[in-house]
Amino acid sequence: MQSKKKTDALFKSVGELANLSAFLLYLAEAGNDRLTINQAAFFLIAAAADARGVPLTMGEIMERGEGVLTQSLKTTYKVLLEPKKGSPSAVNWLTREPDPDDERRKYLKLTPQGRKVASAALLAAGRA
Repeated sequence: MQSKKKTDALFKSVGELANLSAFLLYLAEAGNDRLTINQAAFFLIAAAADARGVPLTMGEIMERGEGVLTQSLKTTYKVLLEPKKGSPSAVNWLTREPDPDDERRKYLKLTPQGRKVASAALLAAGRA
C-alpha cells in the first residue's frame, strides 16, 4: 500500500513538470530563436508583477532573481521589449514606462502581445 502512495506522489510531480515544460516550450515557440532561459524567467517575473498591478523595475526584477539571473540580462532583456532600430528582432512582450514621480525609474509592463503570450503559456501549461 505504501508503494502506491509513493507512485501517486511521483505521478503528481511528473504532471507538474510536464505542465512546466509545456509552459517553457510555448515561450520558446512564441519568442525568437535566441530566447534564453534567463530571459524567459525575467519575463515571467515581470509578467507576474504587472498582472498583480505592481510592475517592477529592472533592478527589482534582478533582486527577485536572487543571483540566479545573470548580469548579462541588464542588456539582453531588451529582446523582450518593443522592436526598435537597435533591436529589430525584439519580441514586443514588455514595455518600459516611466514612474510618474521619478522619470529615471522605468517600470516593465506587459504589452498587449505580452499579455497574449503569458495567457497562452498558462493555457499550454493547463493553468488557465
